[in-house]
Amino acid sequence: MTPEKPGGGEPEDEGNCCPICFEEWTSSGNHRLASLKCGHLFGQSCIDKWLKGQGGKCPQCNSKAKRQDIRVLYAKCLKVVDTTERDRALQDLEKEKEGRRRSEMEAAQIRMQYQMTVGDNNKLRTEIAKLREQLQNVRSQPSQMSINSSQSNVSENPTSTQSDGQFILDKTIKIWDGGNCRVMAYSPSLATLVVSQPSASSLFPGFGIKKISTLDFKTSQYLTIHSKTIRDVSFHPNVDDGILLSCALDKTVKMTSVISNAVVQTYETQLPSWSCVWNADDRNFFYVGMQNGRVLEYDIRNTIEHVQELNTEGSRSPVASLQYVPSDMNAMFRCGGLLVGQLDKVSFYEKKQDQHKLHILPVEGSLSSQCFEPNTRHLLCSFKPSQKHAAVRHQLCEMNCVNISADPTTLDMSCSCDIVQTFHAGRTQTLLSKSVLLPHPTMENNMLVCAGEESTQSLHIWDCGKSQLKQRLRTDGAVLDICAIKTNNMTYLAALTDKILKVFKWC
Repeated sequence: MTPEKPGGGEPEDEGNCCPICFEEWTSSGNHRLASLKCGHLFGQSCIDKWLKGQGGKCPQCNSKAKRQDIRVLYAKCLKVVDTTERDRALQDLEKEKEGRRRSEMEAAQIRMQYQMTVGDNNKLRTEIAKLREQLQNVRSQPSQMSINSSQSNVSENPTSTQSDGQFILDKTIKIWDGGNCRVMAYSPSLATLVVSQPSASSLFPGFGIKKISTLDFKTSQYLTIHSKTIRDVSFHPNVDDGILLSCALDKTVKMTSVISNAVVQTYETQLPSWSCVWNADDRNFFYVGMQNGRVLEYDIRNTIEHVQELNTEGSRSPVASLQYVPSDMNAMFRCGGLLVGQLDKVSFYEKKQDQHKLHILPVEGSLSSQCFEPNTRHLLCSFKPSQKHAAVRHQLCEMNCVNISADPTTLDMSCSCDIVQTFHAGRTQTLLSKSVLLPHPTMENNMLVCAGEESTQSLHIWDCGKSQLKQRLRTDGAVLDICAIKTNNMTYLAALTDKILKVFKWC
């Protein structure tokens, strides 16, 4: 019920009128100014009568009210000042102050990064000067170095032969005593190996990378990147920009410059990511394997979200490994695309312009790792023990493709793989350990399979040409990741456990 003013005329001053009777309230008497808990103003006698007969609600806002809520106000005159413009100006002022504070903070961070960069540059200049001095000393004594190297090889490996060669332990590098180191990536252009590890500071928790120079295998800096465990890291194989791609369980994918020690791009995902890899044919694209089996394709020119989803049907098993196959028109297997290794299957997505064609590869088992060797176009798949296969298996596969198009002028490839060799290892594997397929350092057209042996805490190396186990190298821990390094005309093999890094040199 809304009260109406007798006569229907408008009051001269609505601000001094009772909204029930539309008469001016008084400073004394029965119609003096009063209010309810909600704050609305009335004449005392009017609101008293209203609450008696209208069910105990405010006539203005319908909020619950009682006669006991009536409060007499002692005021001679009421006037509301319009402060809209002032309030808006104050809000704009606060926004400007906040923007200035942010700008000052960013400027301070940039100044700090600049100072750190200058310090790093000075350190690098000092290291370069030392290395040049060492190199000059080595060049001045070539004969003595050759004799010492030969004697060292004989003492470390009495059974080695000059025609074949083998790996010997060169360095043992402590990464983090607390463990939880997991993955590695190598940048030949920067001569830098990065290893993931937890933060060493309780004040700045998280997970990041430790940089190791492959010129002398000395650790340098640690950089925090993610808030949870890092699952995979990758440098672009053909672009020397020092950008490290990383994915983690904190539902983020990040691009980090290991030159400036700064995160340059962050993508958020709905689920934790398990693996990542760059597109070797197009520097603008990379792929991320998710916990739910899907693969997200990103374009670095789109800084907000992924541009395409792959592997959206079938198994929801996590994507444990991603490998990109660069196209090679001179090879027998010329197709380019993405190898998707889930825990229960391996798929190949052939890249055809802006589309991907799915091919399921004929390998089976509980996948732990996959590695593609681009020169020989071979694929290494490693499988954990299962009910059907009691031992760890490392299967060497040769990729192949056949044109199934009825029109000879049209290419419609059917891609698959043939299992060439199978190497068996121990009967125990609980970790997702990575294995590596690499060209033989001294024998052309031959390859080596390198994989960790969890039960004996060692690194096993198989010779594919001889189809036999070549070496067992002690690692003093279960091997989680392996990385082949070529620097200064030498071949090294780095094996990472959860705490230390073992570096083996080919001799």
